[in-house]
Amino acid sequence: MILAYIEWLRNRVGQRKIFLVFGTVVLRDEYGRILLQKRTDFSFWGLPGGVMEWGEDIETCTRRELLEETGLTAGPLHLVGVYTHPKYDVTYPNGDQVQQFTICLTGQVNGGTMQPDGEETTEQAFFAPEAVAQMNLPIWYADMVRDTLVGAWPVYTRPFSALQTEDQIGVVRPFIGQEPLIAVGAMALVVGADGRILTIQRQDNKVWTLPAGFADLGENVAQTAVRETFEETGYQIELERLIGVYSGADFQHTYPNGDQVQNVGAMFKARLVGGQPNPDLGEVAGLRWQTPEQFLAVLPANTWRSYFKLVLQHLDAGSFVC
Repeated sequence: MILAYIEWLRNRVGQRKIFLVFGTVVLRDEYGRILLQKRTDFSFWGLPGGVMEWGEDIETCTRRELLEETGLTAGPLHLVGVYTHPKYDVTYPNGDQVQQFTICLTGQVNGGTMQPDGEETTEQAFFAPEAVAQMNLPIWYADMVRDTLVGAWPVYTRPFSALQTEDQIGVVRPFIGQEPLIAVGAMALVVGADGRILTIQRQDNKVWTLPAGFADLGENVAQTAVRETFEETGYQIELERLIGVYSGADFQHTYPNGDQVQNVGAMFKARLVGGQPNPDLGEVAGLRWQTPEQFLAVLPANTWRSYFKLVLQHLDAGSFVC
């Protein structure tokens, strides 16, 4: 793919609303001040960040955008949260419509020379948190700053769906065919009262995994996790916390029909609140409550086993970005 992903995709789908994955950083200096930049497209102040490219992971994207836009680098980055609610939808001055799937990270500056790129950023400066609180930032940036300063568990908005939603894959595939698509979604790690976890066996390849699926335009990622779990298993769940986010080349997949996808999504810990086992036989060959050890034992020794080991390591504490 020679063009930047967003340019390549827009050349095909036009200005219609699509999901785009953004990496954004709340960068702080040694005094705790927050870096803001004056954007050229909207002429407002915001946080450094940009659209993820095919094959990138979200941390690589965030660090690349930070350096390109500001000239700065960051030390270790930590997950602030995932921002996908339709209230964060954006229509750009050129008419392009986007539902954000923004993963916000935070860290401290550790190098570089502050220099606006002149293309996306005209001014930049570090501001004290109390000064930022008085600025008229767009709602998504204001929420990211607030959540960073609170510093609790990684955040997400409670499950929400608009009255009308659209299949994100169905919106795009007629225009791009089987070519690479960065598609967004969620997984749910549902823990029973006895500590066993809800697992499903996929119908297509018979591999055991967790309930998961792609987000619909018009819903947030928390709703995706709840909806997909119910559709695939018949169980109703309540989300407890955001464990982490997954992205990058390890999550690329070519379906039997030739469609190419790179999955980017959020992993939630959840508990069972109702329903009866009723697997969707079009996608699910079986349901099984397994101990974490049993689940890992039936997985092939590939990327997914390593990923699910990482998930289980953060089941009760911490968060991950991969």
